[in-house]
Amino acid sequence: MSSSDEMSIDPTQDDDGIIIDKQQTKIRVSFLLSPSVRHNRHQLELPSEPMAVPSNIRKRGLSAIVNHLLDRGDKDDDNDDDSASDDDEDNERLPSIPFDFLLNDKLLRLPLDSAARNLGLSTEHALELQYFPARLPPKKEGQSEQLPDWIMVMEYNNGRLWSGGADGVIRTFEQEGEELKSGCVISAHTGPIKCVSSLTDATSDLTYVATGSMDQTLVTHAYNSKKDELSLHAVYSGGHGNSISSVALAAGGSGAGDGKQIMASGDWDGGLAIWNVPGSSSSKSSNDNVGGDANGKKSSKKRKDNNSNSTSSTTEGTIQEVQPIQSVRAHSSNISGLAWGYNSSSSSSLPSTLLTGSWDHGLKVYDVSRMDCILALNGSRVVTSLSRCSNSDVVATGSPDCTVRLWDMRTNGEGGSGSQIADKTLRQSHKSWVSAIQWSPTDPFVLATTSHDGTLKVWDIRSSLPLHTVKATANKGDKSLCLAFGDGFIYSGGSDCVVKKFAL
Repeated sequence: MSSSDEMSIDPTQDDDGIIIDKQQTKIRVSFLLSPSVRHNRHQLELPSEPMAVPSNIRKRGLSAIVNHLLDRGDKDDDNDDDSASDDDEDNERLPSIPFDFLLNDKLLRLPLDSAARNLGLSTEHALELQYFPARLPPKKEGQSEQLPDWIMVMEYNNGRLWSGGADGVIRTFEQEGEELKSGCVISAHTGPIKCVSSLTDATSDLTYVATGSMDQTLVTHAYNSKKDELSLHAVYSGGHGNSISSVALAAGGSGAGDGKQIMASGDWDGGLAIWNVPGSSSSKSSNDNVGGDANGKKSSKKRKDNNSNSTSSTTEGTIQEVQPIQSVRAHSSNISGLAWGYNSSSSSSLPSTLLTGSWDHGLKVYDVSRMDCILALNGSRVVTSLSRCSNSDVVATGSPDCTVRLWDMRTNGEGGSGSQIADKTLRQSHKSWVSAIQWSPTDPFVLATTSHDGTLKVWDIRSSLPLHTVKATANKGDKSLCLAFGDGFIYSGGSDCVVKKFAL
């Protein structure tokens, strides 16, 4: 590649290695480093003066141009025999980086001229391309031993992975070399665990893990990291009459003793319940409720842990029994996903809204204090899973039709009909039921999905196509059922009974 006095860049080959006609038309572009790049900006920033590039250039060709302008080497050049005789300066060049490009806030996935035409952009003026290092494919870095039964659900919290199995057992996992080692194990239910949620109480350093099961029970366990002990914390009764299919914990308050935790749960019949979660000081102040409701009664009971195979036990035999604050029939069928609304005003206050998704094709926003539905959206497919974006009330849902959909569920605080809110459907990529979906906790544009087709896919919502697809199960026919984002990793589990860890 060479650069002319007119800042014209004309690579001799395109991204597929095909020779480019040097007489072809050109498009002027300006390269701007994306504001999302916060580290080493001085090493990646380019002058913003426009330059000419082939009109049909694609992402890979643009990436080669940016690396050339940054004076970064090409890995393929290292294997060239002629390069061994070059000056030593060539060996000091930094390695090349694969870049991604945004045109009008959309990821570039077509030839440049086609993308500009589809977006209705004029090429008479220089196109502005934002560039940033591309997200690399997930790389498998470890896995657990084979477990006794299917891995149904999982969640990552505070450095630990929590999983719930079809055998009703809660397990924790931590990395040990290339293998994920199981830590605490406790038999929590007599039926398969269908949902899990966790949070860490800053006032007590305890992690609460809520699980719901097909045996119609809903419980929380408390994990003491200092003792490495998982114990039954509370039993929640009176809110549901069928299998518990979804659960979500939320915390608010700050300072010693005044932290509060609440929980939402949904069942197979469409029932929705809100609960107060007893905290570390619940024996002293067990009547603090959301919105000042007088319900949510708690009682203490003595219970023996009769599971001889468990590595955990109840704390001093005292179990809290909790009644719901509120319970309503929110949907006409299974509530398959719950998410607390985004709280932009204060991170220390309890969320005021709750987002729900159901097999009745509906999505709703509930005002928690009044338990009124303030927004209802009707889709065309069953909602099998739901996850909220980390910085807004935009949610992603999965469906049996192999499709991922995005929904804008933001309200003005007074509700709305939803007539102005449309969904965006990503390109159908999975080949079977989308079993789980989760938004990245650090990147509001990235989410991941798993499917009964046994794959794990990573998406950037600025493109309708997935960024990467990896095999998440060991054998053909195995189903991938759940996933969780960790610190720089994605975990997955399914019918092959093995937890897998992928580096991002």
